[in-house]
Amino acid sequence: MDCGGDHGPPTHCPTYARTKGCPLNARFASRNLISGAVSLALVALCIAPATPLLAQEQLREKDKGKEKRREPARPGPVEAPGRPAGRPEPAGRPGAPNPGGPGREHPVTVLRTRDGGEIHRAPGGAIREVHTPGGAVIHYAPDGMRRVEVARPDGRVFFANGNGHGGYIQRPFLVHGQPFVQRTYVEHGVTYARVYRPWVYGGVTFNVYMPNHYYRPAYYSYAYRPWPRPVQYRWGWGGRPWYGYYHGYYAPYPYYASPVFWLTDFMVAATLESAYQAQLDNGSAAAPPAYDAGAMSPEVKQAISDEVRRQVDQERAEQQAMGQGVYPSAGGPPPLFSDNVSRIFLVASGTVAYAGAQERLLSPGDVLQLNGAPPPNATFANVVVLASRDMDVPRGSTVSVSLLDLQEMQNRMRANIDQGLGDLQTHQGQDGLPPLPPQTMGASDAAYASAVQPDANAAGELTQVAQEANASGQSVLSQNPQPDPGQAPQPAPGQSISLGMSQAQVRAILGNPKQTANLGAKRIEIYQDFKVTYINGSVTDIQ
Repeated sequence: MDCGGDHGPPTHCPTYARTKGCPLNARFASRNLISGAVSLALVALCIAPATPLLAQEQLREKDKGKEKRREPARPGPVEAPGRPAGRPEPAGRPGAPNPGGPGREHPVTVLRTRDGGEIHRAPGGAIREVHTPGGAVIHYAPDGMRRVEVARPDGRVFFANGNGHGGYIQRPFLVHGQPFVQRTYVEHGVTYARVYRPWVYGGVTFNVYMPNHYYRPAYYSYAYRPWPRPVQYRWGWGGRPWYGYYHGYYAPYPYYASPVFWLTDFMVAATLESAYQAQLDNGSAAAPPAYDAGAMSPEVKQAISDEVRRQVDQERAEQQAMGQGVYPSAGGPPPLFSDNVSRIFLVASGTVAYAGAQERLLSPGDVLQLNGAPPPNATFANVVVLASRDMDVPRGSTVSVSLLDLQEMQNRMRANIDQGLGDLQTHQGQDGLPPLPPQTMGASDAAYASAVQPDANAAGELTQVAQEANASGQSVLSQNPQPDPGQAPQPAPGQSISLGMSQAQVRAILGNPKQTANLGAKRIEIYQDFKVTYINGSVTDIQ
């Protein structure tokens, strides 16, 4: 198994384009790294993509010391983060205000029960939230995933998946008078803790990921410096089910010119593997989907790699500040958009987005671009879809996403990059990875690390919370509440379609659809006034 599967040489490998010119040029050929015919073939592949980078470097050298007057034609590693190479810049240029309006809300119908429960329905009638009388909130995602949220009087908040087989418990704590948030995660039977910094901005509290330990400054610099020669690495997960599921959409680089590209594949793979397992833990079958939207392009992976470098730089800056006893300030905008440049996000779980008033489902592995900061007091931001697994959210489209959802995507990315930095250090000199320079080795605990301990019996508590919330939620749903006065009336009983119905039940009410689309386990049926989505034969979304 090689690079996670059998891959032929790419027509354009972004790992090569990141070094000065083409890494397989005369400089490398003179070292006899690659023999005659192979060397010539790879050099030929590099000529086209390397040319604009060489021209860009010449311009940078020419303008060194002068004020930068314009963005370069193609994003480089630092100077022009954002738009992937060869892709037109989407509406909302980097640095421009993001038009996701302040306090932007989307229509929802709230149905209240006699005992104080609530059912929140999307415009098409799909259930999105059930609020129990005891205070639990059960979230229903369009892909069928459920999440239970319960706040306790002691300040702890429980976030469990639908059947209680995983999630996390969140609680606040103080270190030297500084506020932090600890999350005790339970994933696949493993319990661990992570730390976040509460960051209040525009009336919204963002929990920003903080590493438990920091590496030496030289190690962060090493992460994006070119290796002496391209590295071919054997990942070892080519035969695993999660990779078979995503193989039509994602493939690792065949070679790595620097650690940052290796970290990119580590982060993407960890995100997709976790999403696949979460789907199984939630009781959903995972049949291979049809990737009609196409695979993740080299340009998009380049954009992700640029974001990985930005996040490594962010952690290095934090490490230097923490070394001086300075905690990240929570007074201004959070790091999510504090520098007012384009940021890239990898969707880690099914996430609701909006195109106007219409719901759209973002799937794990979708890639989003945030172009500039949203207005003050905004709760949503417009993002451009750079890559998508589903034609329901086509690449190039603009959708509105909750800022809190974007923060959680970035948190997941940073945590996986951190894990990748640790693995890169642990496995240096093995499986094709070069040995690390001595000055880059080692790490030191953050000032708050000693106060971090996973909550005891977190797995059992999450299971209990989910079971109690689900029982109460079923009681709320069984009461069949009516709309509040002033809200749009619901269809008469017996003539409405709802989540969980079978295809036969829906067709008995609506008749035969005008159009259908079969996407493996997912099926979409189009009617005159409805679009109905099924997963494994059950309705999961209605629009």
